[in-house]
Amino acid sequence: MPSSQESTDLSLHWFNRLAYLGVLPFVLGLWMQWSGFSFGYVDGRFLFAAYSCAILSFLCGIWWGGALNATGHPARNKLMYLSNGLCLLGWVGLLLYRTPVGLLLLLLCYVFVERMEAYLKPNRRELRSYFRTRTRVTYLVVACHLAMVLLLIAGG
Repeated sequence: MPSSQESTDLSLHWFNRLAYLGVLPFVLGLWMQWSGFSFGYVDGRFLFAAYSCAILSFLCGIWWGGALNATGHPARNKLMYLSNGLCLLGWVGLLLYRTPVGLLLLLLCYVFVERMEAYLKPNRRELRSYFRTRTRVTYLVVACHLAMVLLLIAGG
């Protein structure tokens, strides 16, 4: 039976790997938009925006769960309100997916999540690797959003 530290290391290894793999649908959406490829009615822009909204909702759900479980945390109420507000902003971004404004709104939500997590993250040594990965993946996701906005502006 693995020790608690080995189990944590293995879990973080998989969290890190899955976080980077999570960038692939963004890249697929970019490629589809650039190449003009679509799956029936799903074009690259919609795939990209829908996936972006789903991942943003997932991140907001983490905050919601954290707020529910951290009854004594000083930022508990802030996390509850922010998780709901960001999720709704992501939904608006999805509704506006045909415009650069919708994608920029999603991008700003990701930047906000990263900045808030940098501010609120627990100072636990075993989570440093996780948050470092989350920050790097967020930068990749923001770069993908910028690339999609540029594709839309260029008429792609």
